[in-house]
Amino acid sequence: MTNNLDNNLLGINLRFKDYLNSKEGILRCFHSQGVQLEGWLKGELLYFFSNLKDSKEIYDFDREVKSPVSNQKIDFKLELITRNKNEVLWLEIKHWLIGYQKGYKYNANFYFGDPTSVGIKPDVEKLSVIESDNKYMLILTTANPGRENWFNGVQKFNNKFPNSKIESLTDPKEFEDFYFLGLLRIIN
Repeated sequence: MTNNLDNNLLGINLRFKDYLNSKEGILRCFHSQGVQLEGWLKGELLYFFSNLKDSKEIYDFDREVKSPVSNQKIDFKLELITRNKNEVLWLEIKHWLIGYQKGYKYNANFYFGDPTSVGIKPDVEKLSVIESDNKYMLILTTANPGRENWFNGVQKFNNKFPNSKIESLTDPKEFEDFYFLGLLRIIN
């Protein structure tokens, strides 16, 4: 079930989706070359969030922010305006290749089950210790993993790592075949 902040973040995600639709050639290139470029994603989000702040669609944001409970860095801290008040949300990002890299096939189910930094377990754990209900992961996949693989992966994560729970707020069926923006809420 989504809340008001989820809805605001989903609106931002839709705007970023429109932006990424114009990057089809780049995203298809990432897929065909079998690469994951999280730095590229971070740069695109930096530019995107800067524009949202300039147009006053978000109040503020910062990148590589020290966690309020540890020395770890969080990819983004956003301050959104919701119902006449500002709310802080924490966001970690990932870029996953859905397809072949060096002869091995990767899919969402694989990444969700991986306990290393290749998957999301360390990022989810980093966010889970923050005392806030506003913790999210944004995963760019190139190409679209499909509904079944994505939601089976979410379930696999929740079963394999019972101390950390996630919920998908987006659905692969709403995206083109060349990418997907998986927005996950971290549940305490």
